[in-house]
Amino acid sequence: MAPKSENTTDDGLVRSMLSDESIQLMRDRIGYPNPTVRTGFTEEPWNTIATADAMRRFSYCIGDDNPLYCNLEYAKNTRWGQTIAPPAFEKSMGIMGNRLFDDPEFEKETSKALRGVQLFHSGGENFYWAPIVEGVKLWRSRYVKQVDVKESDYAGRSAIVTNGLCMWDENDKVFVDGVDWFVHAERKKRTDDKSKYAKEEPAFYTDEEMKDIEDCYDNEYRRGADTLYYEDIEVGTSLPKMVKGPFQITDLINMHMGTGWILYGCWPNRLAYGGRKKLRGFYTRDEFNAWDTLQRVHWDKDLAEKVGVKMMYDIGAVRQFHVSNYLTNYAGDDAFIHRIKFEFRRFNYTGDVTWMTGEIVDKRIDEKLGPVIEVVLRGTNQRGSDNINASSTIMVASRQHGPVKLPEPPPPTPYRRKTP
Repeated sequence: MAPKSENTTDDGLVRSMLSDESIQLMRDRIGYPNPTVRTGFTEEPWNTIATADAMRRFSYCIGDDNPLYCNLEYAKNTRWGQTIAPPAFEKSMGIMGNRLFDDPEFEKETSKALRGVQLFHSGGENFYWAPIVEGVKLWRSRYVKQVDVKESDYAGRSAIVTNGLCMWDENDKVFVDGVDWFVHAERKKRTDDKSKYAKEEPAFYTDEEMKDIEDCYDNEYRRGADTLYYEDIEVGTSLPKMVKGPFQITDLINMHMGTGWILYGCWPNRLAYGGRKKLRGFYTRDEFNAWDTLQRVHWDKDLAEKVGVKMMYDIGAVRQFHVSNYLTNYAGDDAFIHRIKFEFRRFNYTGDVTWMTGEIVDKRIDEKLGPVIEVVLRGTNQRGSDNINASSTIMVASRQHGPVKLPEPPPPTPYRRKTP
C-alpha cells in the first residue's frame, strides 16, 4: 500500500506520513536500489575516469592542499609513484551499476517507499582496498541493506535505512565497499521547546575566538613524507587538533565543485527541467513561484524550517571529508587508510565551527592487514556539542615487517549489474 500523503498546495512540498506501509515498501527493496537516493537528469558520475586534475580539484574543494593529492611532481617521489586520490574522492565517481529489476510492477510499487519523507545522511562505514589513481574507472552499486524503526529526541519516530555500497573496476576489482545510513523523518516544523535542538542559536565569534581558529589553521599538522612507523606508535597518544569552519555556503559551493552533486544532479535551466520530470517531488516552489530543488534546504533558511530543521545546515559529505582530511594529515604518505566509520551527531549549521581531535586506541599485527593502528576521533562545535564521531583502521609501515602491503579485496556485491 502506498504511503498516505498530506500534500501541500502552496509550494509543492510533499509531506507524507512515516507509515508502516511505507516502511515495509522500503524493506521490500532490500537488495535493490533505494528509491529515495536517485539521480536527476543524468546518471553519469562527475568523474567517469580518475585523473590527477580531478583529484587536485577535489582536494582543493574540500580545503585540503596535501601535495600527495595536488602535486604530481611531489607524488612521483612517494611510494605510490603518482598522484593518488584521498579517501572519499570516490563520491565523485561511479558509473551506474545498480541491480536491475526483473519485475516492472514490483519496481513501480516499491518506488513509493518513504516518498515525501525527509532524508538526512547520518553516517557510514567504508572499507578501502586500493588507492584510486590516474586512469581508474569505477562502477557503483547502491542498494537497500537494512531498514530499522527508531524513536529519537529530534524526529520522534523515524526510519533508519542502511544502504550498501560497492565500487569496482572493469576487472571486477573492488576499490571501495561499505554502507551509508540515512534517517527518514516526517517533514514538519518542530516547536517543542524540550527538543535537544531547541536552544541552539546561530554562531557568532568574537575577534579573540576568530584568532583561535586562525591560529589553529596556521599550525595545522601534516605528516607528509615523515613515515609513521608501527614501532614508534603508543596507544593512548592524542592526535593533533584540527579546525574546520566556520562553515559557510561558500564551502558548500566548493564541495559541489569538487564532487558534482554526488547524488541528485541538480543541474541548471533546461537540465533542471529535465531533472524535475525525473525526480518528481524533489522540486518545490520558491518565493518566485518557480520550481527549485529541495536540496536548497542547505542554503534556504525558510525551506530548512519547513522540513523541520532550525537553521540551514551542511550535507553529510562535508563532515565525511573533514574526517578524511584529518586522517590523511596524520597518517602521512606511506600509510594506507583501510577503514573509516563516521557518524554525524546533531546538525552542522551554517556558521558552525568544528574542532577535530583524536586518539590512538589500539595497535596490532593483523593476520590479513599486517601492522595497523586503530584511531577514534570526534568533531566538536563551538557550543561544546559533538557533531562527528568516527573511527579508523590505518595500515602503517614497520621497520620489522616492511612497507604497507595492500589488502586482498572481496568480490563485488551480488546486488549489481554485470560490468560491460
